[in-house]
Amino acid sequence: MIDIFENISPRWKNAVKTYASDVWNKRDIDKARKLYNDKALLFSRSYRLALEKHYREKGMNVYRGTLDGKMQEWLQRQYALRDTLPGIIEQRQTEIVQKEIERFKNDESYTAQQMLNKIYEAKENENVYKVFSFKDHFKNKSEQIGDENAYDLGTKINEGIITQFSDRYYWRTQKDTRVRSTHQQLADKCFLFNDPPTEKLLNGKSYTGNPGAISWGCRCWAEIAPARAKVRRHYVVYEKKKKN
Repeated sequence: MIDIFENISPRWKNAVKTYASDVWNKRDIDKARKLYNDKALLFSRSYRLALEKHYREKGMNVYRGTLDGKMQEWLQRQYALRDTLPGIIEQRQTEIVQKEIERFKNDESYTAQQMLNKIYEAKENENVYKVFSFKDHFKNKSEQIGDENAYDLGTKINEGIITQFSDRYYWRTQKDTRVRSTHQQLADKCFLFNDPPTEKLLNGKSYTGNPGAISWGCRCWAEIAPARAKVRRHYVVYEKKKKN
């Protein structure tokens, strides 16, 4: 299962990054939007087919109607992301220029001419923000957004499949350094879909949910558990302070 996430998720991460780069550099936005839409549809179909094949090989025939609904929900969220990214990027670019101005005000060695050269270094009739490269200022953020949205689709389709055959699951993580401490505590434990665990954070906030839905950015996933598996009920984990 984890191989499916690792092999397919990067496709959407790269699609979001490409679209964000086009927006950042003020390329043909209509063309970029169409390409983004096409990739979103292709990606969601590829993900569904891969998961269907995975479970079919386990002898589990999946009802496609449930999965189509989850795909459509995900696609609507991606179209909303498409429409909000330009505003997010514009805000980021404004912050960059403001930072340069603040640097000029606070750094005596940074002359006005240097600041102007930096901000207006672009060629005539060219987008001024090309001076501040996408790679340096938004590439990582766009990849993170794409990665989180890719896992969001995978975990929801996966849950839609499992609930057709079982009321419980094992909590699985991606087993890398990005896994949150609370989710590490949930790893490999069994829960009911209608009685998911709760995580309580040091900032006082708490979240309840199944893998991929407990809190935004969660990349954990559910693995089907047999009816005899013992479940944890009303389970709560607490965020631990990081050791210095």
